Amino acid sequence: MHVSWPTLVSCVASPILLFIAYRLQTQSEKRSERSAAVTPSEVLFFPDQGLQCPRLNSWRGCLDPKCQFKHNPQSLARLEAILKSATVSLEVCMFVIASKQLIDIIIEAHARGVKVRCISDNQDMDGAVLRSLRSQGIVIRFDKSDYLMHHKFVVVDNKMVLTGSYNFSRGGMGVNRETLSWCIPDTSYLHTSRSSRICGICMAQKSSHTTSEKA
Repeated sequence: MHVSWPTLVSCVASPILLFIAYRLQTQSEKRSERSAAVTPSEVLFFPDQGLQCPRLNSWRGCLDPKCQFKHNPQSLARLEAILKSATVSLEVCMFVIASKQLIDIIIEAHARGVKVRCISDNQDMDGAVLRSLRSQGIVIRFDKSDYLMHHKFVVVDNKMVLTGSYNFSRGGMGVNRETLSWCIPDTSYLHTSRSSRICGICMAQKSSHTTSEKA
């Protein structure tokens, strides 16, 4: 019986290719399991020792021997980098939103096409902040109840969470002793659900307030 070379090569190669495909698939599944099992976490403490050198993370680094900035990572710079990493959504649920530096990052994210929603307490909301956010088309809601909307968390891209004692305030940035925990991906949906619920309450308060004014 004569067997052609193409047929022979095919018979030999097929099991080898199947084995390689199996090994690649197995390794891919193991990598996925390892990454799913690992929950990255990071804690940021405030206030910083000083301002981080803007050239610290550049490819050359800072070459100025007289530079007065800090040359080790600082928490505020890390917070800014986390907020700027958003590509899909940014859910900001903060008791106080007053830091222009962080507000500018929120506005920039919205301009990039990131879906942004902010929720804050009515008692501590700066009118200028309200106008700057709403003028850019950013959704912002307030809790107008007699109680505090005292949450302090941010959900980035519906999968990562920033939460702690830190407010988006001037004091939080520079003088107060604060902490922020970054990540906790398994709870991101709980935080998003919570902010959606608060947003619904704020809308109901607004509707009730409008109705009472008309009456």
